[in-house]
Order: sequence, then C-alpha cells, then structure tokens
Amino acid sequence: PSTLSFAEAAALPLTTITAWEALFTRLGINRAGGNRGDSILIIGGAGGVGSIAIQLAKLAGLVVIATASRPQSQAWARELGADHSVDYSDALIEEMAQIGHREVDFIANFNNTDAYW
Repeated sequence: PSTLSFAEAAALPLTTITAWEALFTRLGINRAGGNRGDSILIIGGAGGVGSIAIQLAKLAGLVVIATASRPQSQAWARELGADHSVDYSDALIEEMAQIGHREVDFIANFNNTDAYW
C-alpha cells in the first residue's frame, strides 16, 4: 500500500504469516466464518503479530478480546477491530469477567507464554 514505508511493508509478510498460521493452522479457526460468534483472547494484541491477528480474527467473525496495558495500546487494539481490550498487567481473569467473558473459545498468546500458562 502507498501509505506504508518500505520498512513497514517489508515487516508485513512475517507478522501476517505468523498470525495466519497461529489462528487458522494451529488453532484450527475456520477462516470462512465457521466459528462466527466464537470468542478469542489475543494476548499481546497491540504487538506486531497480535495487531494482525486481531484483524484476521475479526474477518473470520470472532469476538476479539485483546490484551494491552497502556490506554493508547488499548485504543489501538480497538481501532484494529478488537471488541474489547483488557489490561494484562492487572488481574486478567477479573478483567475478563467484568466484560462478560469468564471463558473464551480460543487463546492466541503472542507474548510471554510461560507467564500465562
């Protein structure tokens, strides 16, 4: 796209294929909408791969919850299509409950896997 610099455009293939593989190959999400209405928690939603995953998950019809700690990062995640953004630095389980999602159908973790599992 003409709105991207060469460096930004060069970064897209790696982040995009990583997000694609995570959602559609590893998690088995149906990209044609077969999981429409299911929910996904994207940990690291404001990061490079997470920001692409938000957009792909929305295109697949999922309810997207993304983690981000700063207000600017949370706004960014919502601009990309996240239905909710929650602060991962607080009590994540409580934040999820506050938005009505005690459980989710899928989790894509793009940040600090050991800390979350």
